[in-house]
Amino acid sequence: MSYVIPTSTISLSEQMRMRKVAADKGKAALANALSRSMDSLIERSPWYPVDFVPAATRAGLGGWLSQPQAGAVGTAVSLLADNAFAALTPTVPNNNVWVFWGVHCLTLLDPVSRLNFFIGTGTIPKQQYDLEVLQSKLETDGYFTQPMVYLPQDVVTITINFRVATGVAARIVLDAFVIEPEQVTQV
Repeated sequence: MSYVIPTSTISLSEQMRMRKVAADKGKAALANALSRSMDSLIERSPWYPVDFVPAATRAGLGGWLSQPQAGAVGTAVSLLADNAFAALTPTVPNNNVWVFWGVHCLTLLDPVSRLNFFIGTGTIPKQQYDLEVLQSKLETDGYFTQPMVYLPQDVVTITINFRVATGVAARIVLDAFVIEPEQVTQV
């Protein structure tokens, strides 16, 4: 079972260890998929609009905003959204692995209660997190006890559920790594 741990309850050394575990799990998964050495792989922070959003829907997108709630409590909406709030289901590129290891709930009085990770178009649950744990401790940041690893060619669906009918957009940012082969430039 995996859950969110508020950042303030984890020592800095434990936070560093959890990030390293997430990167190592991603590297091991990609090394296995590509039949390569883990030493030839790197981890980097994603640039959300470029890494996770198709080029055709990138215009005007500067960050990662969840959709507005649309008024219904419990409504699940895509966390991957473009500037027109169209739901996106990106596919992990052939030479990448995506690893999600933490969350930031940046909206004041956050209306979001759950974070859901799926493989495919929302049919195969991978993991679900109760974000009320953060809100009950007046926290905005948390680490996942188990990182979410998406393999090459996985279709990624990430949704959030709303707990109150505020009608405001929620700002949820996920901590992630993109694992990919080290790029060698010839001079």
